[in-house]
Amino acid sequence: MFALPAAPIGPSTRLFVIRHGEVDDAWRERIYGRLDVPLSGRGREQCAAVAAALAGVPLDAVVSSGLARAEAGAAALRAARPGLVRRDETALLELDRGPWAGRSKAELRAADPAGLARWEASRGVLGPAGSEQVAELAARVIPALARLAAEFPGGSVAVVAHLWVVRAAVCCALGLPAERAAQVAVAPGGIAVLDWPALGSAPEPRLRPSLVRLGL
Repeated sequence: MFALPAAPIGPSTRLFVIRHGEVDDAWRERIYGRLDVPLSGRGREQCAAVAAALAGVPLDAVVSSGLARAEAGAAALRAARPGLVRRDETALLELDRGPWAGRSKAELRAADPAGLARWEASRGVLGPAGSEQVAELAARVIPALARLAAEFPGGSVAVVAHLWVVRAAVCCALGLPAERAAQVAVAPGGIAVLDWPALGSAPEPRLRPSLVRLGL
């Protein structure tokens, strides 16, 4: 059972940053990044579980990356809140995996064994040439979340996005460099609850967001 923390104190905005549900089995052994891949049946169940967990939260907005797997979770949250409209934010897209997007690990093991070994050893941080780096993702995600906090000061916003987006947000809250994001474990359907200072388009180091809870 997801126990809701106490409301934020002061001018913070509570952000519920949510990883989308499990993707379809056909993609489980492929590197998809920001490709628009569907959810599995289990992934749809996880969307419903997130909606149930946040049923009592008065949300000012529900935002997603716009990809179908994230929008499914956002739609489940909006279903009980008819006053909210769909809102997409492309700055919250998953890592762009460049030339590896859509390829299976078996294909890469044959075509680029050294690159795949490096990627697996780094737990997904070190992608191929032409792919987006984790620090580049953080450079677009953190200002986007800060803008949402500034738009709804003292309110609550649900953001349904992707694994590396959630990891970047948690690293910001903990004061960790983006390159350590792979150490942040977030299950499909997981929620990071952050109290984000609603002070502008980007957080100041001394006023970074607070991680209230990570889990479901």
